[in-house]
Amino acid sequence: RLNVLISRAKRRCEVYASITDEDIDLERGKGKGVFAFKLFLHYARTGRLSLAQATTREMDSVFEEQVANALIEKGYQVHAQVGIAGFFIDLAIADPERPGRYILGIECDGIAYHSSRSARDRDRLRQAVLEDHGWIIHRIWSPDWFQRPREQLERTIAAIEAARKELDARMELGFQRNRAVNVEVVTVDRGEVTEIGLADVPEDDTTQRAYAEAELKRTGSYELHETPTGVMAGLVEQVVAVEAPVHLDEVVCRIREAWGLQRAGGRIQDAVERGLTIAESRGSVSRKGDFLFKPGATVTLRDRSQVASLGLRKPEMIAMEEIAEGAIEVVASNLGATEDEIVTRVSRMLGFRATSSQLRNAVTAAIVHLTTTGVFSSADGLLIIIEDRQPSEGSSTTHSLPLALQ
Repeated sequence: RLNVLISRAKRRCEVYASITDEDIDLERGKGKGVFAFKLFLHYARTGRLSLAQATTREMDSVFEEQVANALIEKGYQVHAQVGIAGFFIDLAIADPERPGRYILGIECDGIAYHSSRSARDRDRLRQAVLEDHGWIIHRIWSPDWFQRPREQLERTIAAIEAARKELDARMELGFQRNRAVNVEVVTVDRGEVTEIGLADVPEDDTTQRAYAEAELKRTGSYELHETPTGVMAGLVEQVVAVEAPVHLDEVVCRIREAWGLQRAGGRIQDAVERGLTIAESRGSVSRKGDFLFKPGATVTLRDRSQVASLGLRKPEMIAMEEIAEGAIEVVASNLGATEDEIVTRVSRMLGFRATSSQLRNAVTAAIVHLTTTGVFSSADGLLIIIEDRQPSEGSSTTHSLPLALQ
């Protein structure tokens, strides 16, 4: 029982949990017990006994409604009059990836804000309290909005994305500070049984093979779907140069993010496809199914544990060529390995703490392909690299793959 768990400790309470308060979605579980448990975990993590809650209060002005509607049209989840620490925030941007967390608080200031010194002083104090509770606040003045709505909307979207990165950085910093030993909990899905254990984390390995995401800048004042095909081809080439091999959906994602868009409709998809066709004709990009490659570039396995785009952590978004390179590296560095050892190690190298059935299937498919195409052979229960493919002494672990993978 929750009250017994929390109230019986006389001196100190140490909390060990497989979830945090940010994993609990109050929209799905609305009972008082759920809220109390979330509040307790929040207090254990932050030391603050307050929690932001969406309310049924109506917006204070047409100004707030216009800002909210404009952000909703851009794909953001907007909650009005969110209460915390006795205050109400005009608009709050909910984080769809972490239920219960708000990315940014938006304060819509009317003319009275700038004309009244007492109002400014009161709001500065209010903002200081909110920031002390972990909020990032962005202010919009009504005359600026009504005179230059597009400019103010773009500034607000930029503030949202900057706040998202700031919150992720805070979480990572807190994780590093609170980590007692350099190990991680790992799980392996074996169908009917899931194995759980601890594994050492090699510090340098993660940094050296970290996945780099392309950062694009918007070019021109035209809408994304109206971007000239030659310019679009250049954008595709920029992403592929940094991230190859990369799934086409991720290329679309990088390009739409440069325009501040949350979704890509059919017209945008078609525009990117046209740009891709031009890039292929130039010889700067090659396409195999839904994956794009940079001709002549070496394929290496990359760690996805710190990526911003969640799509990169889906097994179906990882090219078989990249997984195969990881499998070859594991076998070569260990002078042979079992299939289970390859699956587990490649999963960790990719940045996954848990080996899901989908990820296991993806790695197994790469192993099967390497075996059937003559890269791997089996000896005494171990998969080994056929001798004429072994790297020479002092060389890197880069291997040439069969034509089907190249």
